[in-house]
Amino acid sequence: MLSGGGARGAYEAGALKAVKEIGLDVKGVYGTSVGALNGAFYVQGALKELEEIWQKISFENVMTLPFDFSSTTSNFFKVSQIISTGGFNVTPLKLLIAEHLNEKRIRESGMDFGLVTIDISNFTPLMLYIDEIPTGSLIDYLMASANYPLFQRWKIGKDLYIDGGFYDNAPVSMALKRGFKKILLVDVSDIPIFIPRIPKGVEMKMIKPSSPLGGAMEFVPSKERMWEEMGYLDTMKAFGKFVGRCYYIYPSSKNIILDTLLKMDIDKLKEIAKIIDVSVDGCSVDFAVYEKIVPKLLEYFPSNSFESLNISILEYIANYLKIQRLRPYTQSSLCRVISQTKIPPPSFWNLFEDGKSLKMVEFVKAVCCEFENRN
Repeated sequence: MLSGGGARGAYEAGALKAVKEIGLDVKGVYGTSVGALNGAFYVQGALKELEEIWQKISFENVMTLPFDFSSTTSNFFKVSQIISTGGFNVTPLKLLIAEHLNEKRIRESGMDFGLVTIDISNFTPLMLYIDEIPTGSLIDYLMASANYPLFQRWKIGKDLYIDGGFYDNAPVSMALKRGFKKILLVDVSDIPIFIPRIPKGVEMKMIKPSSPLGGAMEFVPSKERMWEEMGYLDTMKAFGKFVGRCYYIYPSSKNIILDTLLKMDIDKLKEIAKIIDVSVDGCSVDFAVYEKIVPKLLEYFPSNSFESLNISILEYIANYLKIQRLRPYTQSSLCRVISQTKIPPPSFWNLFEDGKSLKMVEFVKAVCCEFENRN
């Protein structure tokens, strides 16, 4: 299931790449608006083309622009004038889709497909499966499903159509009607979506962006690439390929912070423990780590296991140091980046802290530097 969301559809493209890589057995794809467009590419098996489109797409690929849309000068009034005269011409988007999509391949894929649109000439919402769409008309119905309010109304025959998101922006019901027991919904909508009651015996997993995306009309290649990567990483994490709350860390049986502390000699451990005001005088290394340092760490990072404590520490320090989030890390590679990143000067808000957070950052950075020295 793929929701509508305009330019945020890049996130869905990344999610679909992950679905393919994970090897999910997909039997049907249903979408609204940009979700229908992305879904058609998936059913056709054209994910590489979809990825490349999203990495390069701009306003010019979507609509005919009578002025420089990148300039903010008087744009509001220019857009208002265009809307009042019927909206943006989206012929470029149709040409782009027609260049890459093959209706015959979609119909012969072995996967079910469906989309949502609204026939405004007859005031009728439509939820159409592929076998209900007239042969030769699929691209027109895809354009009808993705007919954003700022666009000229899409015409099929004598009837005008508008974006299906105004009726159902995440058509879970289409999968339920087909009898599916496992449903995956990727939601990039900026409006509330309606989720029907999920019957007993049906499992539904929802994937949403881990940080805010931009607007539905932000067709900016650099942003689209970032959102696409986020969709890929979020989906991989949802299926257990990464751990972490904010970052994407490959699962491991090792706990790099704890393991590095246990490998230190007592003198080095004393030096590092002193950073967080922990005295380990007269202690063995094991006692110092498990009975002195770990309890101190748990004050900052409440956890129910050494594994979750280890990941919480790495993520907190990485976030504090503003380390790039949208990329996969091993514990070792993240530890390496932490060791190489300078601690930024205190911000205005840090002035209200008591210095404990900074001490913890310095402590973990010292542990990571020790790990690097040993490897």
